[in-house]
Amino acid sequence: MLENIYADPQVAQQRADEIEVLDGDDKDGQSLGKLCCDTKYRRATLVGCTISIFSQLTGINVIMFYSNMVFKGLDMSNTTVTALIGIINFLTSIVGLVFLAYFGRKLIMAVFNALMALTLLLLSYFAFIHDTTGMVVCVLLFISFFEFSSGPIVWLYMAEIMKDKAIALATFLNWSISLLISISIPLLVKQIHIGFIFLALGLFTVIGTFFIILFMKETRGKSQAEIDKMFSDEIGGEDSAMKQD
Repeated sequence: MLENIYADPQVAQQRADEIEVLDGDDKDGQSLGKLCCDTKYRRATLVGCTISIFSQLTGINVIMFYSNMVFKGLDMSNTTVTALIGIINFLTSIVGLVFLAYFGRKLIMAVFNALMALTLLLLSYFAFIHDTTGMVVCVLLFISFFEFSSGPIVWLYMAEIMKDKAIALATFLNWSISLLISISIPLLVKQIHIGFIFLALGLFTVIGTFFIILFMKETRGKSQAEIDKMFSDEIGGEDSAMKQD
């Protein structure tokens, strides 16, 4: 599995060994409070939880869950749109795994999140002017960009920087936002123009992109000890982080 993510087999094996050791350490237990407040863990927990939340605020589930509702009344049939979304989602997921083997997590996330933000803003514009073709193209591009970046990388990155209980917290927050979106979008679509929804999602994605640029640290090719130092707030942690970036 890790051989598909890490180009160097030795790095993949080293990472697998580190994960096994960390799994054993987690059984000894760190409380959730410690993971959120302790200077050794809190930065990794904060960054991991935040990128998990922003991955949902891009609006991926607005498109995936409610494509028929979003495209209601467009010239292209709902069945055609849904089929295109499924095909693009599948194909780009495979390409996204290839990117992971050769490019840094932060670079991929920053570039493609910026492209997602641009695509959402264009999607909002096309929704306001009722340009069906433009909307469909933007949706398919957005899904491609998501599967190149946030789709696979968020979960991989959380596993690299966070402890198991912190990952559980980030997962809970991720699915909570997903649930909130699944409940609120049908109501919002009836009250406001869909263009405003895409505009809001685009702005959230812009904020998320700035967060990635400012706070996400590159982990590709680094040992677990190096990653822990980068995210540690303990004395010396900042100096180590500066040297590692």
